[in-house]
Amino acid sequence: MPEQFVFAGYPSTYLFKEANEKSTILHQFLWGDTLEHLGEEHGGFLKVSGRGSRGWIKKEQAQDRQLLDIIFVDVGQGDSCLVVTPQDERFIIDAGLEDNMHRYLKWRYKTFKDGVDIRAAFISHPDSDHYAGFGGIFTDDLYRIKAVYHNGLVERTGKGLAALGTVIKSGDRSWIGDLITDRPALERFLARAEAWQGKKYAELLAAFLKKNPAADVRMLSHTQGYLPGYEEYKDLSVQVLGPVVEDKDGRPALRSFGDVGKTKNGHSIILLVKYRQVRILLGGDLNIPSEEFLLGHFGAGAGTIFKSDVLKAYHHGSGDFSEDFLRAIQPVVTVISSGDNEDYSHPRADALGALGRWSRGTRPLIFCTELARSARDIVKHPYVLRAEYRALNQTIQDPATTKKQREAAEKKRDLLENKLINRSIAVFGAINLRTDGQKVVMAQKLEKPKNDKRWDIYELEPDPANNNLLTFRKGGTS
Repeated sequence: MPEQFVFAGYPSTYLFKEANEKSTILHQFLWGDTLEHLGEEHGGFLKVSGRGSRGWIKKEQAQDRQLLDIIFVDVGQGDSCLVVTPQDERFIIDAGLEDNMHRYLKWRYKTFKDGVDIRAAFISHPDSDHYAGFGGIFTDDLYRIKAVYHNGLVERTGKGLAALGTVIKSGDRSWIGDLITDRPALERFLARAEAWQGKKYAELLAAFLKKNPAADVRMLSHTQGYLPGYEEYKDLSVQVLGPVVEDKDGRPALRSFGDVGKTKNGHSIILLVKYRQVRILLGGDLNIPSEEFLLGHFGAGAGTIFKSDVLKAYHHGSGDFSEDFLRAIQPVVTVISSGDNEDYSHPRADALGALGRWSRGTRPLIFCTELARSARDIVKHPYVLRAEYRALNQTIQDPATTKKQREAAEKKRDLLENKLINRSIAVFGAINLRTDGQKVVMAQKLEKPKNDKRWDIYELEPDPANNNLLTFRKGGTS
């Protein structure tokens, strides 16, 4: 990051109109927000610009070190997060079903006229509420994506487990072979169009290959160990814990967890992001059979391996989870990515209860992306609106007077924009994680600013009396 930039201090920083803390507060920056130092200093204050505002911050509240920044974006019923490293490298982990993540990226990087480098896009598994949102991102010239990582299962024509690959049977167990392990394997698979015709996931990968002829596309598994550049000895490491592959006839295979859905979900990519002392566990849609398999595979060390400070809850807060697996993780913070207008009732009540029970500390934190969303009141008297809408349509279709048609068309436009569109979703939610590897801030935007506060902030710090494990310190606006 160029020297003219500084970063907002812990846990948040206020922007003042004048170089005086009694002057008007213009903005509240979250810890780690990037601020342009405008070169002026006065009485212990720096003049900065950020988030569309310029003013003064206390010099003691400016830091020169970038944080690890993870944003869990509200994508409705789906999953997506953006990871920005202290070295300013970017990872996108899943992208939801619609274009929510794409729109978030366009907003965040709207000033990047020369394009945005994305170190890697991760597709945890081939469910559309995790991969479909990549469609617009992969075809947008703004983004230069160096690699796409997936779990090796690419849906194809066929029935049952054969829709995921070659079925290998041994005794009463089945495995999926013929995994798509790297770019050459994917190119060979895509060359046989009859094998995947009409499959949206294969079409997505084919479109990416065509647009990015030099990009790396490969399967991740526990055999990978660590991502290149993020090895165990680094301050920031990224360890691949799943899927766990097994050897069948000298080739990697993934065991069946039942039907197609259970199997592809259970073999989601699992990433353990460790920044100094802070551990963050990310993944897709694990389930009971896969979690029990993971515990068995890692054996007595599972509690050490999976134990994390922050957990991205698997499968949107589904009830299909293992309590033993939760006990191994023991998070202080859990983030659930879920949405409305779905028939699963996520997050499930028992999932919330179990997360609270098996989390660490006396006041564990559970965040949910759909709760971070700001929704205005929908139309209170729809029958009145419906009658008005029909009358306007009738006038527009009546060729008697052009003037009345124009007036009716304008009223209809106003009706749609101000009474329908503007009265639904106001702000798409996001859960923000910022850490320097010791302290952590979890924050979400207030639906309505309270006094000078724009953020609902929770602070977590190491507890020297408890082996320096991260613990909830304080937070909340009320």
